[in-house]
Amino acid sequence: MTQDVPATVPVTTSSPATVETAPTEQSQAPLAVAGDPTGAALVTPPPATLTPERYELALEDYAIDPTLVQQADPILRDVGLSNDAANKLLPVARDIMARTQESVVRQIEGAAAAQKQAWHQAFVSDPEIGGARRTETEHFAAKGLDALGYAQGHPFRQALDNSGFGNHPDMIRAFRRLGELVGEDGSFVRPTTATSRNRPVWERLYPNESR
Repeated sequence: MTQDVPATVPVTTSSPATVETAPTEQSQAPLAVAGDPTGAALVTPPPATLTPERYELALEDYAIDPTLVQQADPILRDVGLSNDAANKLLPVARDIMARTQESVVRQIEGAAAAQKQAWHQAFVSDPEIGGARRTETEHFAAKGLDALGYAQGHPFRQALDNSGFGNHPDMIRAFRRLGELVGEDGSFVRPTTATSRNRPVWERLYPNESR
């Protein structure tokens, strides 16, 4: 008769699990310094409010609009600026505004120059007043301006040149027509009949309108 031998069960040994313990309140608490067992010296008081009751802003050689100060007030308070800090920002803000204005002016000048050039090209290519008739047109247009009292160097003619309106084809066309009506003596009166000499300029320019 055979006796059963119990099977050997392997036993696995493992190292005890490491248990992390949460730091106690005592370990988290700041260490007290000598002579201060409560640790009150380590507590940092909240910073004092820096924003003034009212901002007093001033910039040398520059008048600040009170309305702008009122509009900036809530923003300055929101970022917690003191009155001194806000005043230190003013020169920077002034420079930014100045450069912005310069940029806008350059853009306007560039657009005006482009428009002036476009009008000039339209005049040159106009078959009625430009092209082969350009020199003739410029002669009669100048003659018309002279007859109106706007001689060369007159502020009105300078304004036409500076603004670019003097290059506008319709402006040139109008002054050319005026120049064609000017007599040899430089006036609009044509020595034909007494009636024509007594007629006003607008009737001679637009004879169909006076009927």
